[in-house]
Amino acid sequence: MLKKKLRQHRDRHERRKAATHQRLIDAARDLISARGYSQVDILDITERADVSKATFYKHFDNKETCVRELMEQGFDALVAEIISAPRAHPFDPDWARASFERAFRWAEEHRELMLIMVGGAASTQLNAFGRQYLAAVIERTLINEFPQQTLSIPPHVLAQIVTGMMIQLLGWWLENDTGYTAADLAGFMLGVLQRGVVTHAAEESQDSHTPEVTA
Repeated sequence: MLKKKLRQHRDRHERRKAATHQRLIDAARDLISARGYSQVDILDITERADVSKATFYKHFDNKETCVRELMEQGFDALVAEIISAPRAHPFDPDWARASFERAFRWAEEHRELMLIMVGGAASTQLNAFGRQYLAAVIERTLINEFPQQTLSIPPHVLAQIVTGMMIQLLGWWLENDTGYTAADLAGFMLGVLQRGVVTHAAEESQDSHTPEVTA
């Protein structure tokens, strides 16, 4: 009986601890979405979560570690949604386009959070975390979607290329009024991956101007 009561007490404590942990993350999300990362400090987060600063430091080392976990939760949910979407066959172009579009829409919906990672004033640590996370997801997707022999570039290298493209494109898009939609960007990304940056017409023009080599 005593062991059961101790276990119940321990379980209640862990549930309260987990609830407080999540309440801090939710408070950080709400405040950063409303004000921007640089305008939110630990005191703001603790006041919104209705806990003390001492309690905050029991859960996180600093603001960046709190926000990193917040970003990771969001990314994990987004990736799970994309990966679970039905597709006709491995690397179905329609699925790829829809996946890119969902990722860009998510970034648009969570603009202030994404700017922590990709904006001009991005946190160095969170920028590095975001790049590593995105590259790992893309590499796993490439390995799962493509037989190894069909890729002309090693998956880990291609993942870095695609990550760099997405990070740069997201930063430019979120910081400027470009006039492009998430669907537009998805189309651009898919087009580059499928065809590269040179159009078929340009390739034909280049071929027509290449002198023939005669024996």
